[in-house]
Amino acid sequence: MADQPLSIDIERPLLLKANDLVLLTQEDGDIPGGIPGFGLFYRDTCALAVYRLRLHGTVPLLLMSSDSEGIAAQIGLTNSHLSAANGDDIADHTLSLRRTLLVLDDGPVFVDTIAIRDHSTAAVTLPISLDLATTFQSMFVLRGAPVGKRGRLQAPVWDGAALRFAYEGADGVLRTLLVDFSLPPIVAPCTTERSTAHFELVLAPQESRTLIVTFRVDERPVGDTPPASSRALRDEAAMRQAKEEAAAALLDGYARARTPSRDVGRLLARSLADLALLEVRRGSHRFTAAGMPWFVGLFGRDSLLPTIQCLAFNPDLGGRTTRALAHWQGTRDDDDTREEPGKILHELRVGELAHLHEVTQTPSYAAADSTLLFLIAIARHVTWTGDLGLFTTLRPNVDRALAWLERRSADNEAGYVTYDGLAEGDQPVNQSWRDSGTGVLRADGSYPTPPLALVEVQGYAYQARRLIAVLLRRVGEDAAAERLDAAASALQARFLADFWIETEGSYCLALEQGGRQVTSVTSNAAQVLWTGIAAPGHARRIAERVMRPDMFSGWGVRTLSSEHARFDPLAYQQGSVWAFDNALIVSGLRRYGEDAVALRIAAATLDAADGCRLGRLPEFIAGHQREPGDGPIHTPRADPLQAWSAAALPFMVTELLGLEADGFAKRLHVRRPLLLDGVDQLELHDVRVAGVVVSLAFTRGASGVQARIVGGGDGLELVVEQDVA
Repeated sequence: MADQPLSIDIERPLLLKANDLVLLTQEDGDIPGGIPGFGLFYRDTCALAVYRLRLHGTVPLLLMSSDSEGIAAQIGLTNSHLSAANGDDIADHTLSLRRTLLVLDDGPVFVDTIAIRDHSTAAVTLPISLDLATTFQSMFVLRGAPVGKRGRLQAPVWDGAALRFAYEGADGVLRTLLVDFSLPPIVAPCTTERSTAHFELVLAPQESRTLIVTFRVDERPVGDTPPASSRALRDEAAMRQAKEEAAAALLDGYARARTPSRDVGRLLARSLADLALLEVRRGSHRFTAAGMPWFVGLFGRDSLLPTIQCLAFNPDLGGRTTRALAHWQGTRDDDDTREEPGKILHELRVGELAHLHEVTQTPSYAAADSTLLFLIAIARHVTWTGDLGLFTTLRPNVDRALAWLERRSADNEAGYVTYDGLAEGDQPVNQSWRDSGTGVLRADGSYPTPPLALVEVQGYAYQARRLIAVLLRRVGEDAAAERLDAAASALQARFLADFWIETEGSYCLALEQGGRQVTSVTSNAAQVLWTGIAAPGHARRIAERVMRPDMFSGWGVRTLSSEHARFDPLAYQQGSVWAFDNALIVSGLRRYGEDAVALRIAAATLDAADGCRLGRLPEFIAGHQREPGDGPIHTPRADPLQAWSAAALPFMVTELLGLEADGFAKRLHVRRPLLLDGVDQLELHDVRVAGVVVSLAFTRGASGVQARIVGGGDGLELVVEQDVA
């Protein structure tokens, strides 16, 4: 990713998703055209690029909008002064319009229900038009990639029942958008990608009329017969029923949080709903997508980390995502995609450019950490559930991933996992979560010389070995477990000596060629605490270091010190604040007993979420210093909805509560439970541990936070530990 804005600076978008179908509109429900990011998207293709509602050529006035349901949006509109078709004037604000947008996987379809009521004392004849256009453009092209080879775009056709847009892709895929109207239109087809549907509504005083527009997206091989109609929802009752059924199914399998603290309850509910929204089913695979609108696909690190963070709320996420990733595990060496035997992918795309191999995400394996997180996710899932089924099923994949780790470690004299950092243009291609071209910089702002060993990647390698060793012992492979533990111990000893910067009281960002330290002060050094590789004395100093003003913005820990030569609070990883990063830091601080600092960072993240629209943390926020009366500052580059941002608050809460499961012993540990300031009671319902469903209550008392089982939990032992081990 180039570290530059990619036209995501969309003001207050409405964002809906149903499986692979994503809709992003303006607040009034329109898709304006010409602004990348707005549109109806399906499998890396923009299926609808323009969709505008007009009342006799005028733009309706927005009164309200809400997309809090995730699959549906409600919009209130009215009219400005306009002339009716019969020449009569329609006064300002005499028409009320209720617009409901709904996306459903069954089809998949997007439904726009437009209900209009005349509140005047006279009948009106109202002309309505809907402008529509699409070229079925690739998501990559919208983000600035070359157009590449193109197929044949068909002009829109009205067949008397539906308006048909179609594109015969160069990849042999026929992509079709069928538009059905519940009222008869007059359609003005064009010879390009555009068309307009016209309606004339006659409304008596206080009368209501409803227009339902149904869009159906379809993909099939060129030459196959396309669908004949859009299977429209032709009445509001059918639409409401479809919405209710989809909404009810969304959070199946998720635990719930309840608390008298309205803000905390609301923000946790938002986070979990967003995580559920980001799940995708493709064929036999089901996984957590990285984000919206650009990243609705299978990723390595970006899909794995949210599943790790949300074990307590839905352990199934990790099982589903690791199975999907195992299917695509690397089998050969490929310099273009950076595939290696045993390596887990970074990103998989499925659109036209991917099918034609005009982009490298087919899949791309340009990540040094995905394989390590794959191992961690499997081990944590198995330990939480007490079920070796996932480990047994994926054992060949685990062995291949471990073999990749050993080869990678052997390639480096010191045994570190490195990547080559080969340049594209004038910037390196980084393979850690700091994957922008400027994500890894020396203290003077220059680029380090590869190969690069990133600090948190070594922590991931350490944790992966430790956790898999535990599983190997459980299946009786003690010798293999001993080898992994010995390798982890050796790695830790080297790491503590090579990465520590005594003058900064922090670990360096990376080691570059020759083992030289990249001495930039970053959040990565604190993220390392989550992995357990840090020394306790180092952890105490890191806790102090990240809370200095150059690192702690008041909204969280910055990715890069504000004293750095290339600090930029709006840039991707040069001083912005990432919620997922802060969540891992909070977990790490808790691991080393730095509870006060963990609470401060968690509280700051909660405040940031509360200041965001819908309580939804975006991919990242600006790293400006927080001042009294401030709100979090959004940045042009950040995706509005990202899985690991949605998982950040649930993870922080469960880490503060100290939840740690030993599924094999059917035991749930609660270690030094903490509640955020202002939260005196919190309940978690339908938590699943080792196949047991349990509800827990946490209450602040004079002697600290108390935990108890308040429902279910048969056969599960709850162990509450109040003292630091």
